[in-house]
Amino acid sequence: MFPQTIDFSNGQDYAKAVDLPYQTKDDLEPGQIYVANDDRFTQGSFSQPLTNFAVGGWGNTGLERELLLYTGQPIPVSRRFSYKVWSNAEALRSETTDDLRAIGGDFKEVVLTNTEVTAKVYNRGLVMVLDKDEIADGVMSEQLAVQYLTARIKLNQIRRASALLIASATNTARTWLSGTRDADLDIMTAVLAYHTAVGVYPNTVVSGKTAWLGRLTTMRALATAAGFASSAWDEKALAAFLGVDEVGRVNATYQSGAAAKTVIGASIVLVHLRAQTQMREDPSNLKYFWTPTESGGPVSAFRYEVGRKKVVVGVEHNELLAATYTGGIQTLTIS
Repeated sequence: MFPQTIDFSNGQDYAKAVDLPYQTKDDLEPGQIYVANDDRFTQGSFSQPLTNFAVGGWGNTGLERELLLYTGQPIPVSRRFSYKVWSNAEALRSETTDDLRAIGGDFKEVVLTNTEVTAKVYNRGLVMVLDKDEIADGVMSEQLAVQYLTARIKLNQIRRASALLIASATNTARTWLSGTRDADLDIMTAVLAYHTAVGVYPNTVVSGKTAWLGRLTTMRALATAAGFASSAWDEKALAAFLGVDEVGRVNATYQSGAAAKTVIGASIVLVHLRAQTQMREDPSNLKYFWTPTESGGPVSAFRYEVGRKKVVVGVEHNELLAATYTGGIQTLTIS
């Protein structure tokens, strides 16, 4: 007699064909002997210790802070889902008499025509192949590999989020790196332009590294008390002046060539509305949809061995960045 068979790969049909009991991994009991395909079991199971390590760093890095300047609050969804594109005109429609009911009549019916979009999150991830000798010698550890892969995935997200918003923006060129100009009033003009176009006040201003340098340069060159004073403002002081929730600087950098590095959105000041809740339908410009991974959280780390000397370590997550409303977005390109 064979012991009970547990299916970690694709043995369900075989078990049924030869009349063996079939169980899932939730049916495991202490003291029982189980049969499984070792390669399939190792490759199909996430590593709980590495996942705990990955989760600990997933939302606690400088890259995460910069990503959220673009995306706002991540929104949990199912793998396939739908959302309504925010209709700006209908959200702000108003008539002075449309809510008046005539005697004997009914109230006016309001019909919204928001477009519904069917979407799905995508499984994204990266792996590294490590040599067991390097692990033993301390040259590389599985935790360091997970840390590197997590940071690289976040950097990819920032690049995609920045590109989506910039591509949808109304752009204005400004010269701040030379001459004198009130840069803060230029940003205020962009903020008010967003409000005029959308009817909703933006809540976030994102400044690239070069753009922030240009702001300081041109403000310090102003021979006025206001120029001298505001050039010393940090992000919080500038946010208070502009009337937005947050002003943030982005310094994320990626290798763009064999000997070249590029700072994401370096010369751009971006004005937009980011999500502050986990609601799918709101007027924010960009949304970060995600689905739990095998671990039940936003990210899973896994490992499996190949041959005698190789260990493959990977990190995965399920995500979709979508420009759900492109109205009003403003950019200043600084030179």
